[in-house]
Amino acid sequence: MSTTSSERSYETVRVEHDRAVATIVLDRPQARNALSMQLKSDLAQAIAAVRDDDRVRTVILTGEGPAFCAGGDIKEMASGRPAYEYRSRLLTVLESIAIPLARMPKPVIAAINGHAHGAGVSLAACCDISIAAEDATFSLAFVRMGLIPDVTALYFLPRIIGTNRVKELVFTGDRLSAQEAARIGLVNRVVPTDTLRDAAMELAQTLSEGPPMSYELSKRLIDQSLHVSLEDMVQLEAYAQAIAFSTPEHTEGVAAYLERRPARFTAVSPHGAKTEGDRE
Repeated sequence: MSTTSSERSYETVRVEHDRAVATIVLDRPQARNALSMQLKSDLAQAIAAVRDDDRVRTVILTGEGPAFCAGGDIKEMASGRPAYEYRSRLLTVLESIAIPLARMPKPVIAAINGHAHGAGVSLAACCDISIAAEDATFSLAFVRMGLIPDVTALYFLPRIIGTNRVKELVFTGDRLSAQEAARIGLVNRVVPTDTLRDAAMELAQTLSEGPPMSYELSKRLIDQSLHVSLEDMVQLEAYAQAIAFSTPEHTEGVAAYLERRPARFTAVSPHGAKTEGDRE
């Protein structure tokens, strides 16, 4: 595998590039990648960097060591502050990490290794596809701290697994195995632990060869479908499909079909410059 370091370095996050795939690695293994203030800042910057990098076609989010993310850093959860301070800090996380991750115009894969608890589950829920190692465990342990789920958990999880299941996980704080998480739809698939990174990278590389504009339009419409009427969705589909028909991606797809060859899609940057799938 050809991997190069990111152009930028962070204290608690690594960004690795392999052709058109960027892997964001939470890198506080000694703390099970708990979300400290520093990690939140680094992660926000890394998400923005890969979003704006025209060479990146697919993103993987994973953790270093025995955990994907064990949630918030309890050592930094000092009680007794005014409510407005807590609200301000949480809004910063939502606006700089959760929303940008969920609205990333590129496919995002969560490669969940080991422990995923609290906000770790929330981060995975912000991603498009989740692959879990067979020894991964999950919980919404907020109740044990006298808190409620945050970092968009109460938005995405009811849509992913249903309200009754979410209530049970929230009220009990019980842990789920990877297999149980897959059974209820919290993750897409479970793979042997030692193959997790390879499985995520294989899927990411496959997606990176696909049509970027088609992915972006489909992702936006799928997300919006939960909030609009059938009649409005039909209109949105028509608008989006009209855009898709006019792209070089569609032209290439038709040509490849007629010529009986694989399609070779190129990414079109916001600046109008085409970029190949492979990095230099």
